[in-house]
Amino acid sequence: MVSGFLAGLAGGAGITIVIQAVDKFSGVFANVNKAMLGAGVAVGALGIAGLAASKSFVDVAASFESAFTGVRKTVDLTEAEFEKLRLNFKDLSKEIPVTFQQLSSIGEIAGQLGVEGVDNITKFTKTIADISATTNLTAEQAATDFARFANIMNMPIDQIDRLGSVVVDLGNNFATSEAEIVSMGMRISGAGAALEMSEGQVMAWGAALSSVGVKAEMGGTAISKLMINISSMVSTGSEDLEGFAQVAGMTTDAFSKAFKEDASGALQTFFVGLGKVKEGGGDVLQTLEQLDIKEVRLRDAVLRLSGSHEILGEALAMQNKSWETNNALAKEAALRYGTTESQVIILKNKFNSLREDMGKHLIPAFITLITVLGDVIGWLEKHPTLTKFAIGALAIGSALAVLVAPFLILLAMLPAMITGFGLLSAVTLPITATIVAIAAAIMLVVAGIILFAKWMKKLKGDKEEDAKAEFARMNPSLVADRGIDLNDANNNGIINLNGSNNTPSNTINLNGDIYGTDPDNMADAFASKMDNVIRLN
Repeated sequence: MVSGFLAGLAGGAGITIVIQAVDKFSGVFANVNKAMLGAGVAVGALGIAGLAASKSFVDVAASFESAFTGVRKTVDLTEAEFEKLRLNFKDLSKEIPVTFQQLSSIGEIAGQLGVEGVDNITKFTKTIADISATTNLTAEQAATDFARFANIMNMPIDQIDRLGSVVVDLGNNFATSEAEIVSMGMRISGAGAALEMSEGQVMAWGAALSSVGVKAEMGGTAISKLMINISSMVSTGSEDLEGFAQVAGMTTDAFSKAFKEDASGALQTFFVGLGKVKEGGGDVLQTLEQLDIKEVRLRDAVLRLSGSHEILGEALAMQNKSWETNNALAKEAALRYGTTESQVIILKNKFNSLREDMGKHLIPAFITLITVLGDVIGWLEKHPTLTKFAIGALAIGSALAVLVAPFLILLAMLPAMITGFGLLSAVTLPITATIVAIAAAIMLVVAGIILFAKWMKKLKGDKEEDAKAEFARMNPSLVADRGIDLNDANNNGIINLNGSNNTPSNTINLNGDIYGTDPDNMADAFASKMDNVIRLN
């Protein structure tokens, strides 16, 4: 009882020692493991972050390069001028909420429409960007319409900002939009250029007409036709001009002179007079009939504009002021760019500009990598057998990855398993010792049986060898002359070298019907009867 108690104390002490050792090892290993894990995660994270950042830099640089390629296609500049223009676009993107790519798109359109020179393209791009940011005109629509309008009106491109100020001011103060004003202005720009109207006057007419609901697709063409007809009457001195002069409250000569000096002002006088006819109770429709204004669309546009002739006067006065001050667009843009949304876009543009600076230095290395990969792919295409081998290797590698993955997981769990096994060993030590003792006893018994079997087999083999030797000793001439292979004869069941209790030790028992003690007679009998079995020389 006392010995059992002492054994229990010893076992408990052993368990305590093991647990303390395991705890100490686990603590040290855990600290090392944590440190290694932290370092691995940090290095891996840095590597992944670096690759992601590099890819981001290259993507932005490639996007900038692709966008500016459009400008290179449509603009004729030297390489130094292209670089200056590119930097101008980058600087603009840091000041206004328009990306470098969008600015490049505007610059490309400018080149297509004949805008030339770094300064002109930069100014045109900035103006169109401001308009697209402050009006309902898209950048592409504004760039196309403004450039074409400038070409039709023979307007210097460096005055594009003034035209933008006129459009914005008119759009802010009349019942129309900037897109409608520009659309109507484009419709009547041909007639306006023929009548030597200013760019602002044409846009004012566009604002007045669109404000009374005249659509550019219908009324614009009709009004243009009326302007051209009156201009033709003035040029030819037609008698039909008298009716227009009377409506305007002027003589034919005075009206003709006024039209030549200021066609817009003379036409405005005509519409004011037509409005007074209506106000005075006159028959406006009959007046239009006398003037041969019978076409439905033209008559509708004339009636609408004459009924609101004050709008035309206000628009013409406003355009003149807006052209001179040239600040409406700038003020509108400043308000728009001051919003939180715009500032966020500008900040993003600044980041992209920085990423482009970094990425453009990585592009050459990236292109080299692409070239190498392209060469490898081309080489593989020329060697289909190797390609098939590569595919097979990939498949095998994938399979191995599937097989190795559980092993790696098990390896990762090894520290915890070692700790668990250590505790389990300490707790189950008595049971384990008993099991080991029983297993050892069983193994000893099995080993004894195996040794006995081997000893019996050896005895049997020794007896066979003795019989063979005795046969050879008694019959040396037979073995030498006949060359009988005793092993084959014995193994094939032809002779029996084992002997038996009924025969003397020098007697060979031949399986079959032949028995005897004379080796020569027996050999001859077997040679003739079993020639195919016993090998004779």
